[in-house]
Amino acid sequence: MVKSLPRRDRHVHLRDFEPREGLLRLQRLAGLVLALAVLIGQASGAFAGPTLVFEAMTGRIIAGEGENEPWHPASLTKLMTAYVAFHAIKSGRIALDSEITYSSQAAAQPPSKIGMRPGSTIKLDLALEALLVRSANDLAVAIAENVSGSVPKFVHVMNETARRLGMGGTYYANPHGLPDIRQVTTAHDLGILTSAIIREFPDYQHYFKEPFVQIGSQRYSNRNGLLRQMKSADGMKTGYVCSSGYNLIASATRDGRRLVAVVLGAKSGGGRTVIAESLLEKGFAAPVSDKTLYQMNPSVLSATGTTTDLTPLVCSWKPSVEVLDPDQLSSWAVAFGRFDSAAEAGKMLDQWLLATRYVFYGGHGAVVRVPYKGDYLIMVDDLNEAQSSSLCNYLRSNGAICQLMPPATLTVLAQESREEAAQKRISGAKVEAAGSGPPKGVSDSDE
Repeated sequence: MVKSLPRRDRHVHLRDFEPREGLLRLQRLAGLVLALAVLIGQASGAFAGPTLVFEAMTGRIIAGEGENEPWHPASLTKLMTAYVAFHAIKSGRIALDSEITYSSQAAAQPPSKIGMRPGSTIKLDLALEALLVRSANDLAVAIAENVSGSVPKFVHVMNETARRLGMGGTYYANPHGLPDIRQVTTAHDLGILTSAIIREFPDYQHYFKEPFVQIGSQRYSNRNGLLRQMKSADGMKTGYVCSSGYNLIASATRDGRRLVAVVLGAKSGGGRTVIAESLLEKGFAAPVSDKTLYQMNPSVLSATGTTTDLTPLVCSWKPSVEVLDPDQLSSWAVAFGRFDSAAEAGKMLDQWLLATRYVFYGGHGAVVRVPYKGDYLIMVDDLNEAQSSSLCNYLRSNGAICQLMPPATLTVLAQESREEAAQKRISGAKVEAAGSGPPKGVSDSDE
């Protein structure tokens, strides 16, 4: 609880963030770190996403198109989450029968999710099954917290693992794949990861092909429709958010030969299943090339490697800036700047998240309306004190304005927002609002 202060002293101090002040310095630093890029692409009705077909054990390529094109992985992210967990089990740091704790942060994740009571526990074995069969976002967070101690530490391991495997076009910002401008991969990199999982952990392949997962009295079916449609199919994982479309990594085995198809950017869940089956059928009939995944020229991740936003095509709505309620902010935060409109703030937030991609792990980008002022603050919250201090020190050393926002400051910001809303209700006025993500009835949740 924040100590009550006189009205004139209780406003959040944002002296360093008068509208547009420091904007030139912000833009200069962004150029210093990474080139700023156009962040939203337009998809045409004839869009064809990246694809790749290869032999699982050898990595020999059968066919591919656009395999180095940057793409948001959505829930295909959970393949890396599982791979990191598998290595933790192998090293003895955790066991399949370990009881992992389900935190309030895990419970706060949007669907797809299982939904448990914070403080309850679940065996890692069952959590992995729910992660890979039902694509549970809440259990991705629970696994991350219990394997590495925190989500940021786990995400750091995910990125280090990607570098070790040679996934040069991949960056992870979270363990579940929910929307984040920083989270990007390629079909080629996903092929490397999938091949590593199949070769290194043959005893864990059942997680990728179970028809359902039973948790208590609830039975959750596998989201991979190919397992029900193609007799020889035996894995692997689905993924979907509006911006990336419907993704699928699918495997099938015939006469001891296992093939993998990577499909990114399909327009529907049924569409990704049909495309994957067609690619696998053609793959079994086609000769392999001498070229392997490991001989391809890997992509190099940078801010200039933009992703195509399929939201208008897949979800039939125009992307808009989500203005977060200050009550939803948590832990420590770092503020980057203050802008006149939500649209301008959202654009700059995306650029800053990309520009600081390698400076910190984890966190959550947010645009917040400043109470009693009406302009918009951009920040990253859900950091700890050490992370936020380090990030601010880095920004200041490069000539940019940065403001630390400890939990008490976020509490006051939320309180002032509630007070302003109450005053507006009494007077009959309305607080200006901006776009807030998907329209009612449209889901942007991962599956």
